[in-house]
Amino acid sequence: VPLIILNIVTKTVLKLSKSNSFEETSILSLLKLIRYCVFIIIFLACLDVMGINIHSLFVSLGLVSVAMSLAAKDTLSNVISGLIIFIEKKFQVDDMIEIDNQKGQVDKIGLKAVQLRSKAGLIIIPNILFSTKPFVNYTRNGYYIESFTVFLKNEYILDEKIEQMTQILEKSTLILKDPKYKIFVKNMTEEGVEVLVKVAVDNPLDDSYIISELMKEFKRKIEIEDKK
Repeated sequence: VPLIILNIVTKTVLKLSKSNSFEETSILSLLKLIRYCVFIIIFLACLDVMGINIHSLFVSLGLVSVAMSLAAKDTLSNVISGLIIFIEKKFQVDDMIEIDNQKGQVDKIGLKAVQLRSKAGLIIIPNILFSTKPFVNYTRNGYYIESFTVFLKNEYILDEKIEQMTQILEKSTLILKDPKYKIFVKNMTEEGVEVLVKVAVDNPLDDSYIISELMKEFKRKIEIEDKK
């Protein structure tokens, strides 16, 4: 029976791993862990059949087990949390997520930790944090929304400037057309109007470059102002 269960679990894990959410080494480690557990169960069952008192064996190994469990507590917690991430699939490789004030694009999902790519470098997040702290998946729908503000002086004709901005965004190859960009009037002051622009991008790590290029295009063609 344990071998049948092992076979079923192995096939299930390999099938789920095709989603590429988990790195290959983590899948192999998970399968190895499952095999060890099954072999331990078989070994204990054999001892019981041979008439060896398993209960006494457990008692004699009790102190060792407690010491090992305390030492492996954090590792075990991370592994269990990793399995939960694997099953629930609330995020996957290349998603942009934020947790505990750390934001980055998912590079690898391991049994013990999730590795994020950020503009500052690699960030390692222990899996247990995903079970104890809230997190945000910014690219759950397959894209990343970025926003920036454009300042227009009151002397400008607002509708005319917004129309010019619309034409630039329509022609831009830097942003996604679905979902469509959005332009809002954010605030009106004595000096001018703050216009909020929201665009969808494919790669979250390119957001600063894309905004910079769009702002330069706006400044060249519609004479927007730098907000002081």
